[in-house]
Amino acid sequence: MHVKHDNLGPFTSPEGEVLDAHDGNMLEVDGTYYLYAMGYTDCKLETGLIPPRDCPGIYRKFGSGCGFRTDHAFNIYTSTDLSSWTIAEPTLASAGLPLETRREGIYFRPKVVWNELTQLYVLWINYLPPDRTPLKAYPKATYLVGTSESPLGPFELLDTEPNLKYEGAGDLTIAVDEATGNAYVAYDAWSNSHTLSVELLDPTFTFSTQENSGLLSPSSHEAPLLFKRLGVWYLMFGHTCCFCRTGSGLAVFTAESPLGPWKDEKLDINPRKSWSMDMEIPAQANYVFEVNGAFIYTGDLWTTAEDGLKSHDAQYWGLLSFEGRSVEGVPLPKVLEFSDKFEMEV
Repeated sequence: MHVKHDNLGPFTSPEGEVLDAHDGNMLEVDGTYYLYAMGYTDCKLETGLIPPRDCPGIYRKFGSGCGFRTDHAFNIYTSTDLSSWTIAEPTLASAGLPLETRREGIYFRPKVVWNELTQLYVLWINYLPPDRTPLKAYPKATYLVGTSESPLGPFELLDTEPNLKYEGAGDLTIAVDEATGNAYVAYDAWSNSHTLSVELLDPTFTFSTQENSGLLSPSSHEAPLLFKRLGVWYLMFGHTCCFCRTGSGLAVFTAESPLGPWKDEKLDINPRKSWSMDMEIPAQANYVFEVNGAFIYTGDLWTTAEDGLKSHDAQYWGLLSFEGRSVEGVPLPKVLEFSDKFEMEV
């Protein structure tokens, strides 16, 4: 299988249809890949005068700013070759999490994992409850959790919240350890000034045990990546970057267990370019997916749409190459270099 992805243009289907796919993750089920993502539909890119300049919607009336509307869709795309994608249930808006039945609010950064014990697919998604503005809502932000018997949904949201240690939910990612069957959430929170930690979930993957790694990153960091490779756990993250055009970094921590102890490898694999505000890859981290032992980084290239639609912003794919070594001999990923396109034989 030859995988191809264009890093310069919008994410498109073979027919030329743009995939409205952002800040989600991917899951492989019986040879089919499911891409779970937020869709920003017809809203136009916006720029403000005060930071964060690329998302002025946080200061505007709740539900009115691009990226902060209450009608943004939860889209599911499928592929058998990681190159040709089809939207699931194209006649139904947001079929995986129907607009007409979900709780009113702002949704973003969905993540779906499979629970072998319960035989259910579990969705975690960021949620801002209604308030005067999104900025006012952020301290009350949480995650909504839903389950489905099918990878296509629909996901039924639980009435209870997941009981995480830190309040004011920020960006998240979910990782399952296939060796133990345990699942972990890596997240930052408003209540800890956007500092990353990792927390163990209960056997249903819908509730936190509050067994936590402790605070790991400096403050003002988000967009975590958490995955395991050859017995080593990797946690990566960047500075807070609300729809930012510059991209954010990718600091690297390693551990033998998701709950730590974690080691700061003093390595950023998406460093800032010399004499520039831009990162080498001007993207914000999205997720890492594995294909036959290869680990592929993806990130959102915000504000890149030529027609000004946020739904048409590109998505970056790049192979993580583990060529470096820490003092303890742990393999470390190589610093990323921008490439116009991603191609790989699988």
